[in-house]
Amino acid sequence: MRGHVRSILLAASLAGVSLAAAPVHAEEPPAQLAATVQHRLNLLGFGHVHARELSVRQLAALHLELQGRALALGGLHRMKTRQRVEVILGWD
Repeated sequence: MRGHVRSILLAASLAGVSLAAAPVHAEEPPAQLAATVQHRLNLLGFGHVHARELSVRQLAALHLELQGRALALGGLHRMKTRQRVEVILGWD
Protein backbone atom coordinates (compact mmCIF):
# COMPACT_ATOMS: atom_id res chain seq x y z
CA MET A 1 0.00 0.00 0.00
CA ARG A 2 2.80 2.37 0.90
CA GLY A 3 4.43 1.79 -2.49
CA HIS A 4 1.19 2.72 -4.28
CA VAL A 5 1.01 6.07 -2.49
CA ARG A 6 4.63 6.80 -3.40
CA SER A 7 3.95 5.80 -7.01
CA ILE A 8 0.90 8.05 -7.22
CA LEU A 9 2.83 11.01 -5.83
CA LEU A 10 5.69 10.35 -8.23
CA ALA A 11 3.35 10.19 -11.22
CA ALA A 12 1.61 13.37 -10.12
CA SER A 13 4.91 15.18 -9.78
CA LEU A 14 6.00 13.99 -13.21
CA ALA A 15 2.73 15.27 -14.61
CA GLY A 16 3.49 18.65 -13.02
CA VAL A 17 0.68 18.45 -10.49
CA SER A 18 0.74 19.05 -6.76
CA LEU A 19 -1.84 16.83 -5.07
CA ALA A 20 -1.51 18.61 -1.74
CA ALA A 21 -2.15 22.10 -3.11
CA ALA A 22 -4.71 21.38 -5.80
CA PRO A 23 -8.29 20.21 -5.48
CA VAL A 24 -8.99 16.79 -6.97
CA HIS A 25 -10.73 18.23 -10.04
CA ALA A 26 -8.65 21.41 -10.23
CA GLU A 27 -8.15 21.77 -13.96
CA GLU A 28 -8.10 19.82 -17.15
CA PRO A 29 -5.51 17.03 -16.96
CA PRO A 30 -2.42 17.16 -19.15
CA ALA A 31 -3.49 16.10 -22.64
CA GLN A 32 -0.64 13.63 -23.19
CA LEU A 33 -1.32 11.87 -19.88
CA ALA A 34 -5.03 11.61 -20.65
CA ALA A 35 -4.34 10.28 -24.16
CA THR A 36 -1.90 7.66 -22.87
CA VAL A 37 -4.29 6.47 -20.18
CA GLN A 38 -7.21 6.43 -22.65
CA HIS A 39 -5.26 4.22 -25.05
CA ARG A 40 -4.39 1.78 -22.27
CA LEU A 41 -7.95 1.73 -20.94
CA ASN A 42 -9.20 0.93 -24.45
CA LEU A 43 -6.76 -1.98 -24.73
CA LEU A 44 -7.96 -3.32 -21.40
CA GLY A 45 -11.64 -3.14 -22.36
CA PHE A 46 -12.59 0.12 -20.62
CA GLY A 47 -13.33 2.06 -23.81
CA HIS A 48 -16.50 3.47 -22.26
CA VAL A 49 -14.40 5.45 -19.77
CA HIS A 50 -13.33 8.93 -20.88
CA ALA A 51 -9.88 9.66 -19.45
CA ARG A 52 -10.28 13.44 -19.79
CA GLU A 53 -13.18 13.29 -17.32
CA LEU A 54 -11.08 11.61 -14.62
CA SER A 55 -9.26 13.46 -11.86
CA VAL A 56 -5.53 14.00 -12.14
CA ARG A 57 -5.16 11.66 -9.16
CA GLN A 58 -7.01 8.88 -11.00
CA LEU A 59 -5.03 9.48 -14.20
CA ALA A 60 -1.72 9.32 -12.34
CA ALA A 61 -2.71 6.08 -10.60
CA LEU A 62 -3.97 4.52 -13.83
CA HIS A 63 -0.84 5.59 -15.67
CA LEU A 64 1.27 3.72 -13.13
CA GLU A 65 -1.07 0.74 -12.91
CA LEU A 66 -1.25 0.20 -16.67
CA GLN A 67 2.43 -0.22 -17.41
CA GLY A 68 4.55 -3.21 -18.28
CA ARG A 69 2.84 -6.57 -17.98
CA ALA A 70 -0.45 -4.99 -16.89
CA LEU A 71 -1.75 -5.19 -20.45
CA ALA A 72 -0.61 -8.77 -21.07
CA LEU A 73 -3.25 -10.75 -22.92
CA GLY A 74 -5.34 -13.11 -20.81
CA GLY A 75 -4.52 -14.78 -17.56
CA LEU A 76 -4.83 -14.01 -13.89
CA HIS A 77 -2.54 -10.98 -14.12
CA ARG A 78 -4.88 -9.22 -16.56
CA MET A 79 -7.90 -10.05 -14.43
CA LYS A 80 -6.25 -8.54 -11.34
CA THR A 81 -5.25 -5.47 -13.34
CA ARG A 82 -8.87 -4.98 -14.41
CA GLN A 83 -9.97 -5.22 -10.77
CA ARG A 84 -7.41 -2.62 -9.69
CA VAL A 85 -8.52 -0.31 -12.52
CA GLU A 86 -12.13 -0.64 -11.38
CA VAL A 87 -11.09 0.38 -7.86
CA ILE A 88 -9.23 3.45 -9.16
CA LEU A 89 -12.18 4.42 -11.35
CA GLY A 90 -14.38 4.31 -8.24
CA TRP A 91 -12.32 6.94 -6.42
CA ASP A 92 -13.96 10.31 -5.85
